[in-house]
This record gives sequence, structure tokens and C-alpha cells, in this order.
Amino acid sequence: MKPGLTSDTRRLAVLSRTPRAVLVRVGRAALWLTVAVVLARGIAALVSASATETGTPAVRASAPVWPDEPARAFAVQFATVYLDRRTADDPIAYARELAAFVSVGLIDGLVPQVDSHGPREVVRSVAVAQTQALDTRRALITVTATIGGIGSRAVRLTVPVARDRRGGLVVYDLPSLAPAPLRATVAPDAGDPLLGDERAAIADVLTRFFRAYLAGDAGGLGYLVPAGTRIGAVSGGFELVELGSIATVQAVRGGRLVLATVHARDRVSRARLALRYRVRLVRRSLRSRANR
Repeated sequence: MKPGLTSDTRRLAVLSRTPRAVLVRVGRAALWLTVAVVLARGIAALVSASATETGTPAVRASAPVWPDEPARAFAVQFATVYLDRRTADDPIAYARELAAFVSVGLIDGLVPQVDSHGPREVVRSVAVAQTQALDTRRALITVTATIGGIGSRAVRLTVPVARDRRGGLVVYDLPSLAPAPLRATVAPDAGDPLLGDERAAIADVLTRFFRAYLAGDAGGLGYLVPAGTRIGAVSGGFELVELGSIATVQAVRGGRLVLATVHARDRVSRARLALRYRVRLVRRSLRSRANR
């Protein structure tokens, strides 16, 4: 018996010497089934424990949050108009657009003075970055805008938004430019690298999973997840180039959480992307797999 082998690995080693070796080699990868895929930068796990299962009491409805979603959207709309220079050649039209958002009497000092020879920058995207409630009706909402013209840059703008007793929204004061967020010094997760037969079995499942996931094959994903679990596929035309490193982050109930490095290609631009996924795996026996 070789040192370091798990009981499951020893069992597979014995079976590989029997007449049923072909069946075992085909089914070995089925010992690991993907339960949930969590993108390191965005996709949440699709399976969560209920309050009854965890013993956590039900959470009572909280008080309305201020600034709420309508106020955030209002700040985004204002920033889009304020930072966009497409109508800067017509100050009257520019002021009219801004006047729809601001308090009476504020518009004269609000409209930017634009250099007629300057580039006409266009706002490409705006997203809320931070909020601060000053009281129950006034808030500072900071947005990050990506502006494109000759070049591309990011601008952070803090918008003072207020709500009156009727529920109306208004920009009640001049906006201000906000500083860029501090740059953190956080190293990527390392984990413990997987090696040997166990890595081969898991890599086989992950390769098939990411090939279907990146290609937008939702039907192919259904075979690789437990019954009742739904995972959406990527849209936009990508393909798996190769599966890179696999490392264990932590053990979870019935399986483990791993970090998988994936190399994908954009089929349109042909650009090759290095991606990192958090994948939760759960162990299943061959018999339970056959009964699905």
C-alpha cells in the first residue's frame, strides 16, 4: 500500500485490475459532481440553506433603506447628463436637460463652462459606488462614470440628492468630485494544489463542465449537476481552451470548495482570457449517479 492514498483511491486501484476496469475508469469522474459554480468576480452560489435548515430565526422586515433604489437611479441619470458633452455646443439645450434634475435657482451655477475647442466626451457607463445618508431625506450618492472620447477615463462624482414629503427627488446642491478608492494589497487565494488520481478525476468533470458553460450549452450542464440544481450558461460566444491549476480552498459538507483556473477564448475577437472560478464539488457514489 502506497503512503498517502485515501480509501477511495485504494478502492479504485483495486478495481482497475478487475475485468470491470473500463467501467470504473469511465465512472471515476462521476464521483465528483459540480453543485454550484461561483465566479470569483460576480456569480453567486445558487444553492443556499434555508432558515429552517440552519436553525436561524426568520429575519423581520427592516425599515426602508435611504437612499433607496429610485434615489440611486436618479443620481445615475443626473451624472449621465452632467458629464456628457455631446450637447455642449448648445448651452440652452444642455441647461434644459440638467434643469429636469436640480432645484430651482441652482441651474445657473451648475451648468459647466465648456471649451468649444475641447473634445466631445461621451458617458459610456455610470454605476453607484457609495452612498451616505445625511438625514432621512438627504443623501450623498457617489457614482463612478466611464467617459470616452479621444481616450477613456473614470470620474467619480458625488451627487447631493433629496426627497420631499411628496416623494419627489431633486439634486439640491452642487455635485463634487470624489477621490479614487484606495488600492488594496491583497494576494490571490492559493489553496492546496490537487495532484495525482484525485486531480485527474476532478479535472475531467471540470473540463466537461466549463466546456458546456462557456459555450452556452445549458442542456449539457444539466448532466453535470444534481437534480433540481439550475446553473445558467455563459452567453456571448466563448470557448474553453484549457483547464489550468486546481487547488482546494476548504472542505465543505459532502465535498470540497476548489479554485479552478480556466483559459477561455472569445470567439469573436479571438482574445484569450485567464479566468478564476470557485467551484463547490460534492461527492457521489457510482450507484447514486446511476439512479439519477
